[in-house]
Amino acid sequence: MAGERLVKSAMDGPVVSRRRERMRQILVEAAMRLFARQGVDATTIDEIVETAGVAKGTFYNYFTDRLEIAREVARTIRAEINGAVEELNQGIEDPAERISRGVRLYWAMTVLDPVKAQMLARIYDGGIDMHRGLNQHLLGDIDDGLAKGRIAAADRETVLHFVLGVATAGLAALIHGGAPEEVARGEGYARNMAVMLLQGFGLSPAEIDNVLTRPFDVSRLSVFRKAS
Repeated sequence: MAGERLVKSAMDGPVVSRRRERMRQILVEAAMRLFARQGVDATTIDEIVETAGVAKGTFYNYFTDRLEIAREVARTIRAEINGAVEELNQGIEDPAERISRGVRLYWAMTVLDPVKAQMLARIYDGGIDMHRGLNQHLLGDIDDGLAKGRIAAADRETVLHFVLGVATAGLAALIHGGAPEEVARGEGYARNMAVMLLQGFGLSPAEIDNVLTRPFDVSRLSVFRKAS
C-alpha cells in the first residue's frame, strides 16, 4: 500500500504543477487585459479575480499584490516579444534590417494582438520599469550595426533613444488611430515609418529598398499563432 501511495504521489506531482501554472496564467492574462485597457494603478485585485473567474483568495496563492502581478505581466510580454524578434530574424545578418524588422513586428502587434500591443505601449510609457529586458536584442543589433558601419551615429545610447522614439510613436499612433491590416504585413504606415528609421541610420535609398522588399511574414510566428 505504501508503495502504491508513493507512485500515486509521484504521478500527481506533474498534474498539480500544470494546474498551478495554468491558474497562474489565467490570472496573468486577466490582469494583462485590464492593465492594457485602464492601466495598472486604476486596476484593483477585485477586478482581476472577477475577470479571471476565481476567488480572491486564489490570487494570493500566487501573488502578494498588484505590483507583483504587474511585473509578471511585463516579464511575460518581454519574454514573448524577445522570442518573436529572435524567431523573425533567423538567418538575417544585417543589423539595420534586423532592427527594422523588430520595430515592424511591434507595430504588427496592433493588428494581430491588440491587447499585448496596448500593454507594451504602457510598459514603454514608464508605468513598469522593464525597458532593459525588452531592449536586449535591440542593443546587440545596435552594437553590431555601429561596428559594421550600418548605423551612422556617435554612440549606442543615441541610437537606442532614436529607435525607441520611432517605435513607440508608431505604436501609439496605431493604437489610438486604428491599425489597418496592411501594417501586419509591414506595409503602408509601417513601411513609411521604417523608411524614415533606416534613413536615420544613414542607409541609401537603394539599400533601404533592398531591406524593405524582402519577405516579412509575422503571422507565422509562434506568439501570433497562440493569439489567434
